[in-house]
Amino acid sequence: MRVGPLVFSEWRSLSLGSGLSDTFVFPLSAQSGLPPGDYAHPLRRMARQLAVLRPGASLWVPVDAPGGCWYADEVRETLRGLPLAAAVTRDFWSPPRLRDFSFCPGLFPTPVPPPPAALDQYASGLSLQETNALRVLARLETAYTAEVASLAGVSLPTARQALKGLKRRRLVEREGQDVFPVWTLRRAGLSLALRSWGLPPGVAFPSRRERSASGRRHRRTARLWPAWLRRSWPQASIWAGWSEVALGRLRPDALAWGEILGREALFWLEVESGKASRETLRGKTARRFWGALLYARRFPVSLVFALLAPPWVRQAVVGGFVGLPGDAAVVLADWKAFGALPAPRWGSARAA
Repeated sequence: MRVGPLVFSEWRSLSLGSGLSDTFVFPLSAQSGLPPGDYAHPLRRMARQLAVLRPGASLWVPVDAPGGCWYADEVRETLRGLPLAAAVTRDFWSPPRLRDFSFCPGLFPTPVPPPPAALDQYASGLSLQETNALRVLARLETAYTAEVASLAGVSLPTARQALKGLKRRRLVEREGQDVFPVWTLRRAGLSLALRSWGLPPGVAFPSRRERSASGRRHRRTARLWPAWLRRSWPQASIWAGWSEVALGRLRPDALAWGEILGREALFWLEVESGKASRETLRGKTARRFWGALLYARRFPVSLVFALLAPPWVRQAVVGGFVGLPGDAAVVLADWKAFGALPAPRWGSARAA
């Protein structure tokens, strides 16, 4: 449905309390390659335009998530303060109730005329695997096959086949060696990725980009974190993961979301090269851990805090993790040993 330059996937006239709403729908998926907070910038811009173009309009953001509450709750947090009433729900099939909105939306005694229909802005013909790989590259811009596979949650052969399909369509470019090619997003690929996220042309989306990493090993370790978890702990369910995430003022090197030991959890990664004194490293790691734990408790979910680093760094900081609370587990491992993590235990720290 079109409103000026804006395009929304759907429009609803919802029966809410004593009237009918004028509600536009912007669905999100936790498995679309983006952390929940990245949507805030474009949605705020679209909400401001919609409030002007359609006074009294409201916004419904249904979140498709495989399990747990964190992703939808973080989307709701980042969308606070929109200039129109917004409802974020975890169920696309049940329309929001009045209490789900951030404040009372505009209500009308008779149905508001629906907006005009728009052409489908994402008729790509891509497979699901190709779409997911394209979205990952739209965030990373340049990456190796293993990095795309990790963040897309697929095997190396599946990622390789998807990337080759994108290259045939001239959406990505391939460079480097045949054994370890480097894939780079093309302009046409970025445009298609933006349409797949539901953004109309003209809406800037700088927040989609991966936050900067300090070095090649640091960046690669962060990008491989979801695959690292799946290799180390096959009993865990890893629903989604991202490298270099922004969570307000917090910046984990990588973050995954899933379930382990019967609990919904955030798998928080810090990568440390060790370019500081032992005392400095101990204090910095402790601050990052407690910042991560306070963040996780806001939702609340459990926290698995991981530090991947050289051996001497792990030895320097492990002694600082004493008296851990029961909603957190700490693991420390070698940043060169892909897929090797000690089994987590709530309320304790374990080093490989």
